[in-house]
Amino acid sequence: MLAFGHSHNIEAGPRMLRPPRLATVLLACAATAATTAAAAQRPKPLPPLAPYVAERIIVLPVQLMRPDSGGWLDAARWGAFRKELDDSIGSAITERGLGKKWAYAADVVKSAKRNAAYTSDPYSLGVQPMRGVPLKTGDKLPTLFNSNLRTLIALGDTRYALVPIELAFFSIKDSNQRLAALRLALVDGRGGVYVWVGDVRSDPATTLTPAVISSLAARVADLVQAP
Repeated sequence: MLAFGHSHNIEAGPRMLRPPRLATVLLACAATAATTAAAAQRPKPLPPLAPYVAERIIVLPVQLMRPDSGGWLDAARWGAFRKELDDSIGSAITERGLGKKWAYAADVVKSAKRNAAYTSDPYSLGVQPMRGVPLKTGDKLPTLFNSNLRTLIALGDTRYALVPIELAFFSIKDSNQRLAALRLALVDGRGGVYVWVGDVRSDPATTLTPAVISSLAARVADLVQAP
């Protein structure tokens, strides 16, 4: 039983924030808002190939396909699939109004055929040492590949080439879906070094349809301009 007198003070209703504490809360809110606004205004990083959009660049045909145990693509269909993917990559970039000085796989192939006496097969340039190993910017290109590349970049009046090194297919764990992945490198043919190396992936799918090709090509275009 409580004794009434001067020994207990009982507060009724909710407590009110004291001015110092209220000021602290307001300052914290203002700081958070300022940080959010600054983050929104901060420019997003450029896609890795954006700085080269005004350069003269040749985009080579896709070079290799990793054997596909999942059965989406076999050697008999590889040639037709590769051509469709090559054309889709070129279309995906040009449809964004980019790479106007770039020569794409079909252009490279035509140029090589016109100069077959002293150019290498653009579908077989010797990228085998580039598959399945870590590649780093500034590393030297494989000797055979760089030698074969030099004639193609000379015909294209450039020093840079975008090389789709290898196409591979992967199954998604606990799913009946799969995706296609493409490893690419931007190389400096005159300097004989890697300028950039990366991978892109298609949207997941249950079967190999044109949508897989178009989504993979779109991811390549994203390297030049963000979607």
